[in-house]
Amino acid sequence: MRIRIVVVGAGIAGCLIVQGLQQEPDIELICIEKGSEKNVLAGTGLNIGPNALKILTQFNYELAISLQAKGVSLPWLSWKAGLTDGTLVMDLPLLQVADNPGIRIRWSELYRQLRRPIAGRVWYNTTIAAMRYAESAMKGPLELVVENQITGERQILNQVDLIIGCDGRYSQVRSTFFGGQPEPTYLQACIYRLLVPNRADNLIDDYQQWFHNGHRLLAFAIPGNEVYIAGSFPLNSNLDISPENKQPHILQQLYKSDRGYSEVCQFLVNSICDHVDNIHWARIQEILPVFGDTKGHVICLGDSSHAMFPTLGQGATQAFEDGCFFVSQIRQCLAEARKNNSQLDVPSLLAKVEAKRRSRIKFVQQFSREASDSLLSESNPMAELKAKSQAPFLKKLMNLYRHTPEII
Repeated sequence: MRIRIVVVGAGIAGCLIVQGLQQEPDIELICIEKGSEKNVLAGTGLNIGPNALKILTQFNYELAISLQAKGVSLPWLSWKAGLTDGTLVMDLPLLQVADNPGIRIRWSELYRQLRRPIAGRVWYNTTIAAMRYAESAMKGPLELVVENQITGERQILNQVDLIIGCDGRYSQVRSTFFGGQPEPTYLQACIYRLLVPNRADNLIDDYQQWFHNGHRLLAFAIPGNEVYIAGSFPLNSNLDISPENKQPHILQQLYKSDRGYSEVCQFLVNSICDHVDNIHWARIQEILPVFGDTKGHVICLGDSSHAMFPTLGQGATQAFEDGCFFVSQIRQCLAEARKNNSQLDVPSLLAKVEAKRRSRIKFVQQFSREASDSLLSESNPMAELKAKSQAPFLKKLMNLYRHTPEII
């Protein structure tokens, strides 16, 4: 019954899958990660939605508790939104639409918590030179050639039954087995992120957004007395991020209304201008979802499967859902195979996962797209934020936060 699985990428979904399967006697598990164990590039923060913590608590209670520990994260309890002049339009306690809070955390700390339980299980600093279906194979139809980037040593992994692509938006797994890199759909808006020191009086605390036309400032505090800031502004039809718009004197005025800035927004804009050299600029985009390939032995999860608009903070959160749900399904299929004294049917497993995840991902992507209306040049943030306080939007939030996949 023993099958060989290669997990590509030790991000959120990859780590959860390795954790969940590392004690399975019928699985030989290999995880390949091109980055280092400490992931020094994970320098900003993120908010993890209530739905991630809900499903993680069912999947791995100890990990869920460790992620919420003091000094590791801060609770995400509310969502405030308004105008950059300080006008508050929406103040939503998350427990009104969720069964539990979310968290605010630094990316590097999240990786540390996820990777600690799988120490020794991940091949770090390792890239894939080639991966393919073997021309003929009695067992395990896939093979990979991997290379250690420190020693230069290459190794062939053959007789692989399943490749799980958890290697992010620019996935090598997806590019290899699904016809190249996907063509993204753009929102026609720019987004940038950075971490800055909080003020001594902790002016910034829980999750908040401030708008001026289609220009948005988003901020929340994370442990270490730091503030995560995500700024955005509309782009022209060519999707050009103008060098001029990256200049401090332009950014200083970009979000200002006729009534000026509130104290919070002035602090955010000043912080952006003071740290402009540390900003990473990007275009907001999504890709069409894929899951299992046509031959039934490769699957993509997380951003490699369904990168989405970040407006509702569901990118990382859906990776939690993917990882927990996939492990639940493979455990169930393994139990059935043992009961019948048969081999695990990998194509049937992947088809089952896709059938149950596709509709959920379609909903989350569509909802994230709808919620992005305030990031466009023709935005009317006052009306749009008021609509987000009404029953139709709140009903969708309840669906998002409470109706997580069932863990068996």
